[in-house]
Amino acid sequence: MVPAAAQSPARIEGSYTAAQAAQGKRAYYEACAECHHATLRGTGHGSELTGPGFTARWGAQAVARLNGDLCARMPPEAPGSLAARTCTAITAHILRVNGAVAGDVELAADSPVEVGRAVQGERWDPAAAGALAAGDGAAGWQSWRGAGSIAGDAERAQGFENREVGSFTPVTDAMLADPPAGDWLHWRRTADGQGYSPLAQVDRGNVGNLTLAWVLTMREGSNQATPLVHDGVMYLTHPGNVVQAIDAATGDLIWEYAYAHPPESRTLGGPTRNIAIHGDRIYLATYDAALVAISARTGKELWRSVKADYREGYTHTSGPIVADGVVISGINGCERYK
Repeated sequence: MVPAAAQSPARIEGSYTAAQAAQGKRAYYEACAECHHATLRGTGHGSELTGPGFTARWGAQAVARLNGDLCARMPPEAPGSLAARTCTAITAHILRVNGAVAGDVELAADSPVEVGRAVQGERWDPAAAGALAAGDGAAGWQSWRGAGSIAGDAERAQGFENREVGSFTPVTDAMLADPPAGDWLHWRRTADGQGYSPLAQVDRGNVGNLTLAWVLTMREGSNQATPLVHDGVMYLTHPGNVVQAIDAATGDLIWEYAYAHPPESRTLGGPTRNIAIHGDRIYLATYDAALVAISARTGKELWRSVKADYREGYTHTSGPIVADGVVISGINGCERYK
């Protein structure tokens, strides 16, 4: 016989079943994807559930703790509303995406296995893992409902930093007059407001095959925006005078600009129907009756011009247009004459 101390610890051969992870994937799309991204890479509204950040936060914690936090705190609008079996299936999906292998036994909600070891399929010490499951871990489940500025809690917790848009081509007057087929450079794509795309990849024969590529939670309020698209980057406005640059292929957030406005200047649910692009700048008309120019590459504010006094009832719900290099912007205010 081999002394107990010399026995090799068990190897994790399958942390969950394939069917369990498939159920978890469906539940994740319904309850989690809008904040944590369909790929689990995270957004400005929810922490990443895969990659180095996830491993650093959860790798040394027991699967039971990950699963328990999920069940207790998610989804943010109704914590604890998910069935226990559904929570565990979502945990299985998270482990699968992170590289854990499927087996013949379903994942148990109280599994003492360390998340990092389950993902890597390493040998583990059941006694040590059990102690972790019972201990008080420092990890926590992070999510931020709504698309508020990532410069606050989300940035501190997730470590997000604005990145620069690569391979940016300045938008010329000629491009605004005749946009490239893959771009959407005006509110209705073209200056004459046709609102049609010349792209032909989607037609009557294949439109039924379209599936969800990614989702992104938008800030609460009146969402009436039409995004701009240039060089594969989507420039999206949210209620709250927030502008984001998003990788249109993956949904990854590149940068976010949040304009600081007086709360009383926001009216009608806060719609910002459009923004404008010209050169390497994005133009936003703000709630407090100003115009700002934002770098389309970095999201940094370049200048601000006040048009009127918002305290006298002037505001914006629609954005500017650019004609011959001139930014043209109307303004709300008819309400003040009632």
